[in-house]
Amino acid sequence: MKNKIAAPIIILLSGLTVLYGKVAPLTEKIWSNPIFIKEYLGSFAINSEVEPKIGRAEQVLFDDITDMIDDNRTNEVIEELKEEFDEIDSNPAIDFTLANFLVQEGNMTESIKYYISAIRKFPDFLRARKNLGLIYVQDGNFSEALPHLVKCVELGGAGGDLYGLIGYCYLNGELYGSALDAYRMALLFEPDSKDWRLGKAQCLISLEKYDDAIAMLTELIQMDQSKKDFWLFQANAYLASEKSAEAAANLYLVDLMEKADANSKLLLGDIYVTLELPHLAVPQYLEVLQSDETLSVTKALRIVEVLARSTNWQAASEVAPKIREKYAEKFSPLEANKFDSLRAEILFALDRKEEAVKALEELAQRDPLNGRVLLLLAGHYSTNFRENLDNNQSKADEFAAKAIFLYERAANLEDTSVKASALMRHGQILVRQKKYTDAVKFLDRSHALKPRDSLEKYLEQVRRLADLTQS
Repeated sequence: MKNKIAAPIIILLSGLTVLYGKVAPLTEKIWSNPIFIKEYLGSFAINSEVEPKIGRAEQVLFDDITDMIDDNRTNEVIEELKEEFDEIDSNPAIDFTLANFLVQEGNMTESIKYYISAIRKFPDFLRARKNLGLIYVQDGNFSEALPHLVKCVELGGAGGDLYGLIGYCYLNGELYGSALDAYRMALLFEPDSKDWRLGKAQCLISLEKYDDAIAMLTELIQMDQSKKDFWLFQANAYLASEKSAEAAANLYLVDLMEKADANSKLLLGDIYVTLELPHLAVPQYLEVLQSDETLSVTKALRIVEVLARSTNWQAASEVAPKIREKYAEKFSPLEANKFDSLRAEILFALDRKEEAVKALEELAQRDPLNGRVLLLLAGHYSTNFRENLDNNQSKADEFAAKAIFLYERAANLEDTSVKASALMRHGQILVRQKKYTDAVKFLDRSHALKPRDSLEKYLEQVRRLADLTQS
């Protein structure tokens, strides 16, 4: 079973990065969450030992803008604070307050300037560093965010949000061990946070602690069964731990919830193929191909390749025309050649030999360095040679010559696997022609390029035949 499905699994695994190439976005500690904004910005007053002292002038200013705040005259507040701002002389509390109002108005980019000014004037300004760190996180600037967030912990501001954001920075920087430690601390403060739990699960997957990740994601699913990301990440963990059936169940549930996208549908189809359930895979593939979602050509071709490499020829023949119909105009020359090569393999497998040979001959002219095409076409002529060997010698010789010509072309290519295969098959034709001494040379070269036990045993038999015919 393992050997039979090895090829589609390799192809399938390359698709996992499509689903999980990025860290899941935050859903709770984000600017679009008004509850979080209110909690995170807190009071505009300065009330901490790790924040600058304010004098009489600043207190009068803050009292003055209180009425404007009560009347929702935020624009006037911002204008008045800007008038009081000075890069050198203004109190960092003014810079910080101005930045907070800009955040409240959604002007994150401008707020950065004032947070930085406040921190430059007062390096231990905890809340300014914390807010600036969050802005950098949400901009995806994790390397800038991390020092500010870590400094907040040093200043005594440790809490679930800080540790969680630090973990998120480490996770995006692929520092999974550090991220896991940070998430563990975050969950001590905020045990119900879905963001921190999901972050921890992602770390566990990256650290190959799959059972722990699956358990964590089970808890998340129990907290919110409607969240597709929880099901998808758990499917990823199941796949990584070689539990394909469980992964398929997760992906199927996402499909039932009508939250599956093209990537998750394709992955479910791939898993069905590895489970030897092509009749379930084909509807998944066709649904994607018939939808409005446009795949990359690489992914579209991959569908046919998965089915072909797993020898599900009938299923491949159902899918291939849909791919050609939707994507043929987008094929690069290399992609067009690959598709036609796969199509020819399918035609051969379905015993539609005339169509297959015609397709391969056209492809061989268009892409003369395609080793797989040369081997397929040569294999066809080699089969005809064997079929005619006993009853039509001239026909057999004609097919042998065509096959050998193609094997010689393939043997001159750089691909070691193609070269080794061409040399071996050339040698096999020579054996059938009873040219044992010549055959040994080709078989020996093939074995030197790609040693295998079966060829070594065959080579010894041919050597004995060569010795007998010479004695």
